[in-house]
Amino acid sequence: MVNRVWLLVLLLLPIGVLADQSEDVAGHWASPSSIFEIQIVDGTLNGEVRALLNPLYLPDEDSGGRTGLARTDDNNPDVALSQRPILGLTMFSEYLFEGNRWEGKIYDPESGNTYQSHMTITDEGDLEIRGYVGMPMFGRTARFAPVHRCTPDILAMTTQLSIENPCALELDD
Repeated sequence: MVNRVWLLVLLLLPIGVLADQSEDVAGHWASPSSIFEIQIVDGTLNGEVRALLNPLYLPDEDSGGRTGLARTDDNNPDVALSQRPILGLTMFSEYLFEGNRWEGKIYDPESGNTYQSHMTITDEGDLEIRGYVGMPMFGRTARFAPVHRCTPDILAMTTQLSIENPCALELDD
């Protein structure tokens, strides 16, 4: 009887570990020029751009007289969407937890393209997203730091976030 209990515990252990891994992606993540937030809603991911290092068009950019205005989704191939603001932009669609990682589609406002993708958390605690066309071997991997690392770029962008003490955000979870 004791052996059956241990066998049951050992069989259920990986399920619990995978469930914890599926929630590890939730939170605020930073690239050198942006911060986005991932939330898990009804078993799928919602990811939105929350902050930009340069949220407004700069004078030295070819912005068509938009200096000082909020950045928009200029590279979107759908003209109707090209004027939507980058801040608040939804980046993920159709994301589901499959096996040991999240898989779905990611929109890249820099290129205006949507890619198949998957994401995992690295041993260092970074979020790693691989975007690709067709097969994962034909793609690119990007790494994002958790906001609580508080690098100079992250600190510069956190003033746009409406959360208290954003650099300690992930530590409180």
